[in-house]
Amino acid sequence: MAELESMTPVAAIVCILLGCTSLLLLKRSPNRGWIDQMGGMMLGWIILFTGLSYAAKAVREAFEDSSVDLDFFRYSQNSFFLVSTILGASFTFFYPYPILQKSSRIKTAPYFVSVLSLVLIVSMLLLDYKYIGTTKIVYIPGFIVLISVYFRFLTDEIKNGDETARRLSFAAGLIIIALHGAEMTWWLAQLISINDEFIGRSAIESGVGDFSRIPTWIGYNVMTTIGAVATLTLAAGETWRAQVKGVSGFTIITYLILGVGLISGIADYAVLDIVNSCMYTVCNEFPESYSIWYTFTTDALVLLFTPLISMYVLLNFDVIDSGSEENRWLTRIIVILMLLIVSSTMIELLQSFLPVSQMISSAILAMVVAIFIGWEERIMQKLIEQGESISKKLSSLKEIHEPELDASELESFSKAMGALLVFTVVLCFLYSSIT
Repeated sequence: MAELESMTPVAAIVCILLGCTSLLLLKRSPNRGWIDQMGGMMLGWIILFTGLSYAAKAVREAFEDSSVDLDFFRYSQNSFFLVSTILGASFTFFYPYPILQKSSRIKTAPYFVSVLSLVLIVSMLLLDYKYIGTTKIVYIPGFIVLISVYFRFLTDEIKNGDETARRLSFAAGLIIIALHGAEMTWWLAQLISINDEFIGRSAIESGVGDFSRIPTWIGYNVMTTIGAVATLTLAAGETWRAQVKGVSGFTIITYLILGVGLISGIADYAVLDIVNSCMYTVCNEFPESYSIWYTFTTDALVLLFTPLISMYVLLNFDVIDSGSEENRWLTRIIVILMLLIVSSTMIELLQSFLPVSQMISSAILAMVVAIFIGWEERIMQKLIEQGESISKKLSSLKEIHEPELDASELESFSKAMGALLVFTVVLCFLYSSIT
């Protein structure tokens, strides 16, 4: 059986490609509402910073056994991760339901994100990332907002018969999975309180004891608790909706995550003796089947399917103007390219542990290419036809305020993020050079 290769380099390519393309398409969509403009910019930069973090991690994985100095890439990986975390926590206050609608607060958003990111980057650099897990607590307010939006509009759809309310509950649910997908697959392990065992093993393997520090322990437990609450809450909501409206695609996705978490929790409990071996003797290796399971579930969800969810949000909720002739060809290219990258990666992973010859895998990949090319126009047409901005729903409810903002003031967010990106790279390079 061949060794499973890391999906991190593929995730880096997909995220950087999608992040740059979404920002370019958004710039070519001047007629979007301020919610779509702000939400699209924040989502695009989240994806881009996440991709850069994956790229730095991929370089570290490629040269970890060599004598190459990788401090710059370690600092870059963690710094980009911190920026994406702050962006992800801030994103939920503007999309899908904008809690902050005053022009003054929208204008201060880029400064708030930049200053807070810089404070955390510098602090964690000086502390050698001993408390980086603590930063995960910033997701708590945004998660409460998303869950509230999900249930409010789910209730409107089921009890009041408002079919249009589904778009907002659907958007909130997708964003919850995009932000907390990995932790959602650990829901059973968190319920039976065995995640601490894995945190302890990670602390011993890392050799620095980061996870044993109380603030970091709190941060990681907050995230796993959010994942458990998210999984059970979405499962309950979609079960309620399925009884009234029938099963939808999002219902199936929710149940799949619920099932993956159930199996993962049982598997985690089964390997507890191996996990605890670190505490008493030496760290024994996990069974190969256990590693394969997590590669095809949690890792695939985070590294491959989360970018696809983000792409779907951009297209299906009409964040970018994919219907215009100027944007249509580029949108088609990025859709086909991302689907092909993800599918080819999954085929290669299957080939790594199944007795499938190179010729058969090449034939399967050719079939996938033919299917995507043949159905590409239908897929795009369906997305464009179904695409409707959530701002229209909010406008009909009279719950959206139109602040006095021009295009240049909204674009200042991208300028601030670009400056933050450059500053982060320079800071990481200088710090790696002097330490």
